Amino acid sequence: MGWSSESTGRVAMGANPTGQALMLGSLGLLGLGVVMVHSATASVVSYGNWYARVDVRHTIFALAAALVLCAGWVVDYRWLLGKRRFGRIGLGEPDRFPVIPACLLAAALVCGVLVFVPGVGYAAGGRARWIRLGPARYAIGFQPSELIKLSLVIFLAVWLSRPGTDRRSFHKTFLPAVALIGVCAVLVVTQDFGAAVLICISAAAVLMLAGVRWYYLASLGAAGLGGGSLFVFLSPFRMARIMALLDPWSTTNPSAYQPRQSLLSILTGGYLGKGLGSGMIKQGFLPEGATDFIFATFAEECGLAGAMLLLGVVLIWIWQARKAASGAADQLGRLLCGSLGFMIAFQVLLHVAVDVVVAPPTGIGLPFVSAGGTGLLTSAAAAALIISVTARRRT
Repeated sequence: MGWSSESTGRVAMGANPTGQALMLGSLGLLGLGVVMVHSATASVVSYGNWYARVDVRHTIFALAAALVLCAGWVVDYRWLLGKRRFGRIGLGEPDRFPVIPACLLAAALVCGVLVFVPGVGYAAGGRARWIRLGPARYAIGFQPSELIKLSLVIFLAVWLSRPGTDRRSFHKTFLPAVALIGVCAVLVVTQDFGAAVLICISAAAVLMLAGVRWYYLASLGAAGLGGGSLFVFLSPFRMARIMALLDPWSTTNPSAYQPRQSLLSILTGGYLGKGLGSGMIKQGFLPEGATDFIFATFAEECGLAGAMLLLGVVLIWIWQARKAASGAADQLGRLLCGSLGFMIAFQVLLHVAVDVVVAPPTGIGLPFVSAGGTGLLTSAAAAALIISVTARRRT
């Protein structure tokens, strides 16, 4: 079913169990993230003004993400289609080209380019991944790769759900989509390989859900795997991470330090954990314990039982996103719920895989939980869009 001009009404949250589950799950994970970031950074000394503290900044962004979540779901997701007539008549004919998503994606790509501009881009760990705005003392940083990831998925979902779109055409649909995905990946890959992988796979998921022919996607996957492998093999730094994955207990490979400490955090937590705030590996022994390795920090303090409970909440969230996709009123709603839900699910899978050392470190945080600003806001925006779809029913 494609776009339809039939009138739809917004369902109140009290009569929307799927939306309730997604809202409560998202808010619960945001709250858990605030607690865990405070715990993970409790032993880290922060110099300078109060705003420089990771836990304080994370709490501010978590509150902003909760506001985006609570206010965003009220907005009709179909405004992404373009033209609209308000009132009981419903939607007018949509624009032939998805102007609004295209503008969002263009703005994200411009930010991605600005990362490389001296004085605008901000480097940490030897890689420029952020843009910082405002006075030096109170500068706010954000990651353009997060904006590109979300806006690309939204653009593809809207574009492929347009009336008359030939989703099975190689020249009209597949090639332009691949070109756009390639531009986004190339812009990000040199500074954040993990984000580039996440962007490509999330975009491929949109194409798959839209009905693009499977052998087109297979060729795209083969090309991406080949290019990614070549990119890794030509980088001694990334090859060292691959070797660390094969032997995390190596004492001669500096890249094995983080995986080894992550495993020690999880193993020393046992079944019930050491207690919230009582973790020892985080005392300066586990770098990025509040971001890339927050699942390991959580497992040490809350144990296997707590880790399974956390993953259970995430799985319920993913299942509810799947229900939202299957119950959507139109093709756009199905593509948004399916692709955004997959994006969150794959990011969770990648984060946990890194922390349990079945994947090399990628710099990917745990959605809604890991310390950060842009990641929290984009995850909340994605959840708000999914809930918005659940709140629209054909009347």
